[in-house]
Amino acid sequence: MALLVSAKGSDLLAWRATGDFSATYRQVVLGRMEFCRSEEAMAMLAGVSHALEDLATANDRFCSHSLDLIQEVAACDELPRLGELTTIFFAGLYDHFDLHRSATSFYELSLQFLKALAGSVSRCSYANLGHSSPRMPGLALIALGPAGRQEFTPFCPLQLMLVHGLAGDEEKALIQRYATQLHENFEACGLLVDKVVTPRNSQWRGSLSEWGQRLAGVAGRADASEIIEMLRLTDQTTLVEAADAASGFRQNSLSVLAASPLAVKNLVSRVTSLSNGIRIMGGLRFEKKGPYRGRFALSENALQPLSASLSALALLKNIESMATPSRVRELLWRRELNVDMAERLLLAWHALHELCLIREREMQPDWTNRAPFFLDVERMDVAEQEALREALETIGNIQRHVGINFSGVGE
Repeated sequence: MALLVSAKGSDLLAWRATGDFSATYRQVVLGRMEFCRSEEAMAMLAGVSHALEDLATANDRFCSHSLDLIQEVAACDELPRLGELTTIFFAGLYDHFDLHRSATSFYELSLQFLKALAGSVSRCSYANLGHSSPRMPGLALIALGPAGRQEFTPFCPLQLMLVHGLAGDEEKALIQRYATQLHENFEACGLLVDKVVTPRNSQWRGSLSEWGQRLAGVAGRADASEIIEMLRLTDQTTLVEAADAASGFRQNSLSVLAASPLAVKNLVSRVTSLSNGIRIMGGLRFEKKGPYRGRFALSENALQPLSASLSALALLKNIESMATPSRVRELLWRRELNVDMAERLLLAWHALHELCLIREREMQPDWTNRAPFFLDVERMDVAEQEALREALETIGNIQRHVGINFSGVGE
């Protein structure tokens, strides 16, 4: 798979990977025409041209339909209909991925849908407050975890937090009701919501000053559990914001964490201790017990250490981007990574997410099923096995890079 990594400018045609793909595609077509008569060759070229046009037309039609669904979701205030639209949208999105195998496109459309859904769910939650809703302070709903990295799928429990304006006791009671309703309304739409990292729990909601106190406390205390919780803020994407409730929150929170020796030390040590799925003797790590015994834990041994490594680099290097591919490109542009490592990281990201999304499609819409995150390696074809092993080796390299270059930062 050719990736658009080494851009020489804003012109798509100047990107090296585009030229590589075009040359390979041309060579394949010419190879098939080698022993064809002239009329057969002309027919083949015409067929290839029509096939590409049909594919482009179908893709445009899918994108238009997806945007129509997103607009309908954004305007909808009925939870049953929102649930139906969620199922319809992701069914189409997984089918589109099965055809094009573009994790980037999947996540871009998924994020647009999630933002639209969050806006509607938030309105429904406000409506349930009745006449008390005007007393609610402005607030921002922020996604953490996979959604915070803009890698949301309905198989991932949605991690959420709230930042709100100044609030007295009465307003805080309203916020509690709103947060509880928000959690339940997302579940009513069919999505999984994290039971711990949710504004339904008081530690995941607060005003700017309250969040500032929590972050300052973490920076000054050696409580590992609190540090780990606050380090979740390294991956955050705002879904809904009213009246600039969270203005400057992301920049301030990331700055505090990056300036905390305790937080940095904890982050780096945890990143380097995560398994990259390869044993000391070079074999893959497989589950030893449980329902997935003998399978490879894709999330634990691959997706988590990769995202954690790049989240750590993004925090330590003050990278603005939240999406992992964008972080890699920004690190490359700022010369924190060389071209070879950047390309390997992007290949690893695409390969791992392709493996996961392919298997999610097989299980969807059973979004509670954990099977997609456990690979039966023996049933994978040779190309998939090679891509997996190369990705794991790249993860090991980036973990060592983080460890070597930043292990002393928190001392």
